[in-house]
Amino acid sequence: MTQDHLAATGEELARRYVDTFNARDMDAWVALFAEDGVIYDPFFPEPSKGRGAIENVQKSVLRAFPDMQWRQLRPAIAVGDRVAVELGVSGVNAGPLEMPGGELPATAQAISFESGTFWRLAPDGLIIEERSYFDATGVAARLGMVP
Repeated sequence: MTQDHLAATGEELARRYVDTFNARDMDAWVALFAEDGVIYDPFFPEPSKGRGAIENVQKSVLRAFPDMQWRQLRPAIAVGDRVAVELGVSGVNAGPLEMPGGELPATAQAISFESGTFWRLAPDGLIIEERSYFDATGVAARLGMVP
């Protein structure tokens, strides 16, 4: 794969990632991941492993934040089998949030943050691993989970 093709592929993947999420097309969004893909998210203590787990976590997030929107803040950067993208995330906590210790009731609090999201791609171009970095403590504080 040439660098030009990889950059176009990374940018196209980032666009589809954001567009399918914002359209609430979970089938198309989850299809961007390899069957055995893994997501590491600082808000959840355990990684989501496999398409089924990834889909369940996203459905839970959307239940808690039904108006959540993502936006790509800058062009994706792709090198080798790695892609980095910066996202803006916003939404209002209008539903319960499922956490390992139980459900947290809706707070009606708005959240807004920026996230650095990094993907490792399988040879077929699907996401095999995602790692996101954002101020999870700040989001938790906004939701009243921490002082």
